Amino acid sequence: MKKLISCMLVFLLTAAILAGCGSGGSSSSAAPPANTSDSSVADGGAEAGDDGAITFLAINWWESGAQPVIDKYIADTGIEVKTEYYSFNDLLEIIEVKIASGSSDYDVISVDVPMVAAYANRGYLASMDEYFTAEEKAGWLPSALTAGSWQDTLYAPPMNNSSQLLWYNIDLLAEAGVTVRESSAENRLTYEEVEEYAKAALDVIDPDRNKGYCGIAFQQVSRTYQMCDMPNSKGEKNIGSDGFTVDGVINTDGWVKAMTWYQNLYNNGTALRGYTADECSPNFNAGKTLFMIGGTYTLNSIQDVNFGFAHVPAFKGYEDKVGTPTGSWHFGINKASTQYDKAADFIKYLTIGEGNDLWIEANNDVPTTLRAIEAIGNDPNADPVFKIAAYEALKTAVPRAVTPGYSEYSSILDAAFEDIRNGVEVKEALDSAVKQIDTAFEKYKS
Repeated sequence: MKKLISCMLVFLLTAAILAGCGSGGSSSSAAPPANTSDSSVADGGAEAGDDGAITFLAINWWESGAQPVIDKYIADTGIEVKTEYYSFNDLLEIIEVKIASGSSDYDVISVDVPMVAAYANRGYLASMDEYFTAEEKAGWLPSALTAGSWQDTLYAPPMNNSSQLLWYNIDLLAEAGVTVRESSAENRLTYEEVEEYAKAALDVIDPDRNKGYCGIAFQQVSRTYQMCDMPNSKGEKNIGSDGFTVDGVINTDGWVKAMTWYQNLYNNGTALRGYTADECSPNFNAGKTLFMIGGTYTLNSIQDVNFGFAHVPAFKGYEDKVGTPTGSWHFGINKASTQYDKAADFIKYLTIGEGNDLWIEANNDVPTTLRAIEAIGNDPNADPVFKIAAYEALKTAVPRAVTPGYSEYSSILDAAFEDIRNGVEVKEALDSAVKQIDTAFEKYKS
């Protein structure tokens, strides 16, 4: 029965946590088999304090890029780090079963950023305020610091970040005789312009809308991580400042207008219903999509498409309100650990120290430190995709809702976004989501 309950927990969390992580990884994307040669979910990790080592709970898709960084830390400090790599689902199970039970088997926990507030609220994570000075905290992107904190306390410093761009198929647009104007951060394309470009191109290459071409696609369609960027770009918030209020926040006029524009893309055939998030990138790579809003990791998968890219669009009249998705992985100290100081030293190495630079370079991630972001912006030879990503991370990034109830919030909103895509009246869908989220949040307020 215990195993059944833990598996159900993992299923619910996996469905709720948004896939917004950088370097081609995501909370729901496929990952290599877990390396469980030293442990398993059932058996757990090394005993706390065993041989003076600390035990690091990590995602297995990092292994090739992370292990050399960890090995250098061990060599430089003499502190042994026993890293256990698990699949995403197994990581969630360990956190929800072993960490929740007060086990001290793990010292450093990898935390998918929208779960920081939840883990802090449940008592899984130790405060890290004493280990980072105000100056060190100010060295991160504000969005990353906000996302790694709960109730003004730092619980999980950021390791990497994510950012989105507008990608487009140059050859399809040329075939249709459509020219996309030059854009910049100061004069970015608008959503309305992109819609018109897409319609004009579809009228030429797929006038009957029966050849499977998609005018505009969203790489993480119906997922809170990406969908919120539209209301955010109307100047709207994701949640109230208390971490619980949604009525009058996610059902405002701005939210309704943003999601009505989105719904109309499907109603008029500019976007295609039925695409899942897992199918979006393959369709773009197959040359069947004109425009796609997606992450920097898109670069890793594009092969045969002649593509262009630009900043995420703005809504007309809201050019100064652009909000873009952000956030990836953070690290926290297991509250039950007996080795806070060692764990904190290791986390500092990976988040503000040399280890962070090595990690970002090895994994081709978007950084979270201001110094690294500014270095990209000031480097004339930097990859232009990452120059855009760095700008958005610095200037327009909006964290996902910081709330202990993120799993419920995300699951409910994901369903609302899918309903909106499929034709449910927008205000009705958002009001229904508000009621459901309010009910789900009651347990956190008692």
